[in-house]
Amino acid sequence: MKEKVKNALEAEFVEIMDVSGDQQHISIDVVAEFFEGKNSVQRQRAVYKAIWEEMQGAVHAVDAMTTKTPAEAK
Repeated sequence: MKEKVKNALEAEFVEIMDVSGDQQHISIDVVAEFFEGKNSVQRQRAVYKAIWEEMQGAVHAVDAMTTKTPAEAK
């Protein structure tokens, strides 16, 4: 899943954490230039699009998501 997000958004940094212990609830942090000029909803939609297949099966919910440009991450 990490590679899917990284490849889809050409992300500099992707961290996916299992917050429930069973990989059904996750937290995602992404830093990507792709987010430049996009609002928070557009950014989250792009991440969800990248992990759509996982959301249909193993992953039940994304409990938290941060999406930043490299400048915002500094």
